[in-house]
Formats: sequence, structure tokens, C-alpha cells
Amino acid sequence: MISTYIHQLKILFNRLLILYLVYLICRLFFYFSNISFFQTVSAFELVLDLVDGLRFDSFTIVVANCLFIVLSLLPFNFFWNTAYQKLLFCIYVLSNSVFIAVNCIDVGYFPFIRKRSSADLLKQIGGQSDLRKLIPQFLQDFWWIIITYILILVLMVYLYKRIQPILSRKHDFKGFRQKLMVFFLFLLSTSLAVLGARGGFQRVPISIVDAIDMTSSKEVAIILNSPFTIIKSLEKKTLEEYTFYQPRELKAIYDPIHHYKDSVFKKQNVVVIILESFAKEYTKLGRRSYTPFLDSLMGQSLICSNAFSNGTKSIEGIPAILSSLPSLSENPFINSVYSLNDQTSLATLLGKEGYETAFFHGGINGTMNFDSWSKLAGYKSYKGKDEYNNNEDFDGFWGIWDEPFLQYSVREMSRFKQPFHTAVFTLSSHHPYQVPKKYTGKFPKGDLANSETIGYADYALSKFFEAAKKTNWYAHTLFVVTADHGSLSKAPFWRDVVGNLCLPVLFFKGDNSLKGIHAQVFSQIDILPSALQLIGYNKPFFSFGESYASKTTGSDYFYANATHYLFGDSLLYCFNFPKLSVVYNYRSDSTLSTLVTNKYPLLDSLQTIHYKAFMQTYNHTLIHNKGRVK
Repeated sequence: MISTYIHQLKILFNRLLILYLVYLICRLFFYFSNISFFQTVSAFELVLDLVDGLRFDSFTIVVANCLFIVLSLLPFNFFWNTAYQKLLFCIYVLSNSVFIAVNCIDVGYFPFIRKRSSADLLKQIGGQSDLRKLIPQFLQDFWWIIITYILILVLMVYLYKRIQPILSRKHDFKGFRQKLMVFFLFLLSTSLAVLGARGGFQRVPISIVDAIDMTSSKEVAIILNSPFTIIKSLEKKTLEEYTFYQPRELKAIYDPIHHYKDSVFKKQNVVVIILESFAKEYTKLGRRSYTPFLDSLMGQSLICSNAFSNGTKSIEGIPAILSSLPSLSENPFINSVYSLNDQTSLATLLGKEGYETAFFHGGINGTMNFDSWSKLAGYKSYKGKDEYNNNEDFDGFWGIWDEPFLQYSVREMSRFKQPFHTAVFTLSSHHPYQVPKKYTGKFPKGDLANSETIGYADYALSKFFEAAKKTNWYAHTLFVVTADHGSLSKAPFWRDVVGNLCLPVLFFKGDNSLKGIHAQVFSQIDILPSALQLIGYNKPFFSFGESYASKTTGSDYFYANATHYLFGDSLLYCFNFPKLSVVYNYRSDSTLSTLVTNKYPLLDSLQTIHYKAFMQTYNHTLIHNKGRVK
């Protein structure tokens, strides 16, 4: 009878309906756990976001349950068998528990990266650190997420068991007409599943960028779900080739080739120190300082007082700083299909000039693929935990404590033949925010979980410079001190998209010959050209950024949550590329609560032209591997 198969379809429908409820709960859990990031979202806007999120949930539910759906649609009598129902139950629970776990993990991860996770999260988890020690720490810090996750699974299982088939039923399709009707219902059901995976009737399947068409850039993270963004970014799509402008016109608007013809190349050493999760907020330029040494160093340096990062993760920040390469798509450059492209980095340029080059990171070798990336970026050697070769200084989680590793870095640099270029990336100010036992209570514990570790990292930095001053290379060295990205905050401005990207950036020379303040917008991709100009490099080179001394207007490029951002000296432009979406004045409106779109139409037009030119050049460069001056 047809009614028996219809009953079977109703059972499947109700079981899938449970998952829509579960994903709604996950979205509300995400929202309320991170409500400080969505303070301007009204109740009505939240309801709209919950409704719009159903399209993205449909994709995730169908993908997670594709096997379950197919097995539940088969019009055979074994569907009513007890063993078969137990099999369906196991598949349902196992597959959905994994996807729901990803959603819950992002509840705790979102405050760090300010966006839904992408596929690079899997690479970070994939054996690149001591997970046996990290997992217990995460369970301790995020126990409330674990409990909520378990409660969600209990609810899902409870509701599933409430929907039980009548096992006495049997299929008995009589005649060609009934069989044809069953076949039609089977096709209709599978078609609806495919439609759900596509996210609607649109020409192409739903993607991450579709979220920005439904809501504001601030609310995109509410609409999306984390399994969706991870799966979609796994596709590693190639970039689109834009042709907004012809070559001559494009070059007049934006040219990534730089040449400081009048400079005199001094061949000074260049040491770039990248501080883990070191927001500007933690220094004297921010809300409350935990960095007495860095503050004192600023008084002897060229400070970029309005500097921004080009990303929210280390894997995005390192290429931006050392290779002037921002990550302007879902996949960071290091994990993109363009990761093997030729790069212009400080190592490639200075290496050709006879510099010894090395990348120092005290982390477990293989962490975020930095050892492999450093080779691609031209660094002749990599110094990590293995090369340090002393587990007594292992922090038990990520790698070697900052203080001993920075001392090791000074000793290694002293063995190099001058001139040399090194990049040193710290790690102790990373979660789980611990300091060596001998320093317990030495550094201020402020209102943030990472305050003490920021103080320790600053102390380690002071000891680095104290040791470096005693070397024969110190006075002939340009030091660049910055951060890979921002971190925790409780203040509204510093938690928002603008404040969270604010970084300390300073240039210091060992002979104390460099001082001043650069107040225009400056970003990580501007570090490479600025450092080269400061040491008098006088050959043509490729860089997406500009030297501080050559800037006519400030600019920073950033991508997150399907939105392209352009930071000007006072205005923030948000693009649903290539269309300009909204504009804010972050100088006078630090919480971005008032739109100024179309208030300055000429400026909006000029910035749109500039951003189109930049993106045309950026995509063309990566697609055709044109990132070097031959």
C-alpha cells in the first residue's frame, strides 16, 4: 500500500525535523555565548537571521545525513526490521554528533578569530601539537560547552526515540500504478534532499558569500553554521579573474611594483619579531598596558600608531608580515591552492643580497605548516622545538617557553655571518595562557585571561633585547616588532572588527637613529616595503603593501565572514564584492552603530575604484603566479 511508504517518509521527515531544532539550539547557543559581539543586533534582526540560517542548516543536515537519508528512503520491507532500525539509529547519532560538535567548538573559538571556522581548523588539529595535553586543558577551560553539547545530544536521542516506526507494517505494492507512485515519491524525496543541499532554487549551490546578501556583515556569523563553512572552504576554489580595468588604467590606479631608486643600500641586519596574540589594546596605545618594556621601546622607535592586521589567525598573519601576502578568501594563503606560488618575501629579496636567513618558532615542528612555508618563502633554515633540543623548557602544550627560546634565538643569530635576516615568532601568550611556575604572581592579572601571559611575553622580549645589546650585530640591525593578530577583549571597541585588528607595529634601530610616529593607517602587508626602504634597498620588488614613507592615504585589506573590508584613515568600507555594501566612520563611531553609506559619495566611489583595482591585481597575481619581479 502507498500509505505504508508515505508513513516511512513521514518518519524520515520527523527525524530530520529534529535536526533543524538542534541546529536552531546550536545557533542560539552560539549567539548568547558571544552576545557581546552582537550587541547592535535587535530581536527582530535575530529572528530574521534564524530564519535565513535554515538554508545553510539544510545543506549541513543533508550532507551529514546523506547515508541515513538514502537508507531511510529505500522502499523495502527490511526498513521495518528491528536490526535495520538500530543501524539507522547508530548512523544518525554518529554522523550528527560529529557535526554538532564542530558547531559547539566554534562557540569557544569565535572570540579568538571573530568568524566561523574554515577548513584550516582541521589542519591545525591534525597532529600539529601535543593534543594529549591540550585536550584536557580545553576540557577544563570550556567545560560549559562540553556540558551543553552533551545535553543537545541527549535531547536529539530522546526525540529520535519518540519517533518509532510500527514494525508490524509491511510494504505490499500492488500493480504497476502503485510501484510507479512509489518511484515518483522516492524521486521527489531525493530531489528535495538535493534541493536542501543546494540551499534553494538559485542557479549555483549556496556558498559562504551568499550569507552577506541576507544580512549585515556583523550578523553573518549568526546565519552560518560551522560545518557549512568548513565543508565549503574544503573545496579550495580557485580565485575569479577580474577585468574591471585595462592594464594601463589598472597600473595607474594600483601598482604592486616598488622601486626606491634614490636609496643607498646599507645591508643592515633585519630582525622581525612577531608576538603571538598581542593586541594593541594591551600596550600604552590601548586600553590598559601590560607591556612596560614594549612601551619603553616605543619611545625609541618609529611607531605606526594606527596599524591593523590583515587577518585574525597566525596562519594569515605570518605571510602578510613576511611576504606582504594577505589572505582574502576563505582559505588562508598557506592552505590555498596557490601556496606553492613564487613569493616575494624579506628572505627571498635579502637572500639574493647575501643575507643569511632563518625562521625561529619555538612551537612543535610542523605547527600550522610554518616549517614548510618558511622554505617556500625563501628562509634557508628553520629553528623550532626540535632544533632547540631541550624538553626541560617545553611548556607542555605548544612548544618552548618564550624566555629561553628568545635567548636561544640571540645565540643562534650571533653565529650567523652578517648581514642576516631572521623572523622570530613567539608562542607563550597563546591559550591556555600559562606562565612558567617560577614566574607565578610576577605579572599583573588583569580583567582578561591572557593578561599574565602578555606580561610574561613582554618580559621575555626585554630579556631578548638585553642579550642582543651585548652582541656585535645589535648596532647594525633594524628590528621590527609586531603581532600576528589580536586576541581577547572585554571592551566594546576592542572586540569589534576594527579594534580587534589593531596591532602594535614599531621599527627600531640598534643605533637609536629611528624615531617618530606614523599616524596613517598601516597594515601587516606594509611591513615588508617599509623595512626595505629603511635599510635603503634599491632594486625593484613586488609587494601588495606600501612603505609608510610612500603612503598617500592609509589602507588595510581584510576578509572575514564573506565580507571584504577596506580600512581608510577614518572610514571602514564593507564590500559584498565587487559591490560596496556599507560604510562606517570608525573614528567617531567606534562601535560601528551608525551607517554613513552615501554620506561621502565621491570618497565612496574613489575607494571602490581602488579596491576593485587591488582585488583585480591580487587575484591575477595568485592565479598566474606573478608575485615576483623577474
